[in-house]
Amino acid sequence: MRTKSWTWRLGMGVAALVLGATSLQAGSGRAALLWGTAGNDVLIGADDDNQDNAAIHPPGTAADQSLKRADMLFGMEGDDLLIGLLGDDYLDGGPGDDVLVGGTEQGVAPNSDLQVGGDGNDVAVWAGGDGSDAFAGGAGLDAIVFAVIDRDGANVPTVQMVNTGYGERPAVTANLTGAPGFCTIDSAPAGSGYEWLVRFVRRTDNVLLVTVRVQSVEQVFCASRAGGGAEWADLTSYSGGELRPVTLDRIRELNPLAGAMVR
Repeated sequence: MRTKSWTWRLGMGVAALVLGATSLQAGSGRAALLWGTAGNDVLIGADDDNQDNAAIHPPGTAADQSLKRADMLFGMEGDDLLIGLLGDDYLDGGPGDDVLVGGTEQGVAPNSDLQVGGDGNDVAVWAGGDGSDAFAGGAGLDAIVFAVIDRDGANVPTVQMVNTGYGERPAVTANLTGAPGFCTIDSAPAGSGYEWLVRFVRRTDNVLLVTVRVQSVEQVFCASRAGGGAEWADLTSYSGGELRPVTLDRIRELNPLAGAMVR
């Protein structure tokens, strides 16, 4: 079996990540704009294009010169993991089986991310507190997962090695069955370019929290309406109504990458 290697590019605002017993300290590379390589990359935004950055926003300037913590991450080729953190981020996985995480913003605006999967089997993971996003999957089997992403004390998603059945790779892990809401799906407005509006509704009071616009996305995985379980929709054949119950084992069969990340 061919051994895969991973290139880590971390924005300056990320202090450290722990992967197994290895601590990876952030360097001084490019921050708000990160490009991957032709191989497999882990890209994490810096969140440092803000008013506190004097190089961006000169002291005493009234008008905000910053991008309000927005990052642009380009995975390029390979099986990449892209994490945007705070702000309105743009994530583009490029060719390969990519994992895209726009947040986690924990309800702090601005928090609407634009995500493009590209060719390959891509998974976008949305966490409670992230904003209303957009996800264009591209060619391949693409999925969006609504779950509580595991993160450290600095609110950075913890990167773990997961086994998809085709070998191990870095990804995030998340509590799908314990998410605080459920999903509904509506058709996107004609002419919008999107196909579906996937909405996340808080379970305790049926309040609509966010809407994720999707295009060229085949699967949706969400917590069940009652809680404690999971539901899914096959968007290639979806014709309306509630999502269908699904077990974690079945998710692993339907989408090995998504199934390796959720519990």
